Amino acid sequence: MNKVKKRLVLYLSGFDPRGVRYYHQLYRTEAAKQAEVSGYEIDVGKRERLGEHMYRWNVGSTQDGETVETEYVYCEWDDIVRLFWVKKPAKLAWITLTSSWKAWLAGVFVKTFQWSWPAGMTATMPGFVILFLLLFGLGLSGAGFAAFGPIGLAAGLAIGFGLFWLAYRMEQKFNLTWVGRIVNFHIEEERSPTNILDKRRDAFGDYLAARLKDGDVDEILVAGHSYGAAIAIATVARALEQMPENAPKLSLLTLGQTIMWLAWLPEAKAMREEIAAVAETDAVDWLDISAPPDGACFALVDPYTAIGDRNPGRKNPKLLNAKFHEIMPDAEFDRKSRDWMRLHFQYIMAAARPSDYDYFAITAGPRTLAERFAHRPSVRDFTRLRLGRMKAVR
Repeated sequence: MNKVKKRLVLYLSGFDPRGVRYYHQLYRTEAAKQAEVSGYEIDVGKRERLGEHMYRWNVGSTQDGETVETEYVYCEWDDIVRLFWVKKPAKLAWITLTSSWKAWLAGVFVKTFQWSWPAGMTATMPGFVILFLLLFGLGLSGAGFAAFGPIGLAAGLAIGFGLFWLAYRMEQKFNLTWVGRIVNFHIEEERSPTNILDKRRDAFGDYLAARLKDGDVDEILVAGHSYGAAIAIATVARALEQMPENAPKLSLLTLGQTIMWLAWLPEAKAMREEIAAVAETDAVDWLDISAPPDGACFALVDPYTAIGDRNPGRKNPKLLNAKFHEIMPDAEFDRKSRDWMRLHFQYIMAAARPSDYDYFAITAGPRTLAERFAHRPSVRDFTRLRLGRMKAVR
């Protein structure tokens, strides 16, 4: 087994308006926690601008008696997220309803329930809540007017407005309309004549291809979390077209992926082709890691299988369970105190106990992604969260 001495990590965040400052601090803080738990050394350097829309920080770590130098590159696209990040309550309610309607018409949410009913609940609940509040408010106002005239109408409208405001405050705390935001973003961005995200994906792919040609590291790991998994796949797919012989080991890590909410949209043909290109190649080791308690992702669902492929002979992606019940503090995993957004971010945070799934050993340790999980088979028989005929699909 060849040890990794030098590694390059390209990190793609999810649909999150927070930028490099947040993610650098998160990595530094959580790395220190994990080092204390796991008994290794890790030092996270200062962040610096690498180029347009790219930042980096160096990570030095000694694990299992081996010293590794990692260049951790944050690929910026949160500036694009902020362009589409709606803040006004009325507009947010409107885009949640309209994007949900478009997703229902396209069959996206029907397929979501078939493949993962918790993801289906996460995706559809905000739209149903808004619709219920709207109808309830109108009904209450009408009943108030019929019973008490203008005073009853005013009281009904006030109660309805109060319920909407309460729902908005809950959204701010729990980010309940997140799926509506990303579906709306994907539809609008795909139809945009500028298509700025596609240009950003091209830039990331070109950078990855250049670093593959440089060959100055032992492993290049592209890691994408949540929506960032789709951008990570696109980045790798673009680089594969320019990949030289004798390139460093290329690894792809998708965490808590939400790819199918986008890939099932009719206009997402390019994304489906990118998923196929990465799934069908032997030039990359692709691991998709998720956890069934995470209702904000498609847990243990193969994206390529979900878009129609039924070829069991492919090696990519390898599906693994992060086993949150083993690595999270008991109080945080307790169902009564569970914060779904906190759970969705556990993939890039410290574990309470040493385990196979250790994000900081993956990104800064001496083993490649494939070698670290070579002893664990791909989970192809997890169907507990599926409905109907999809239970039979492997």
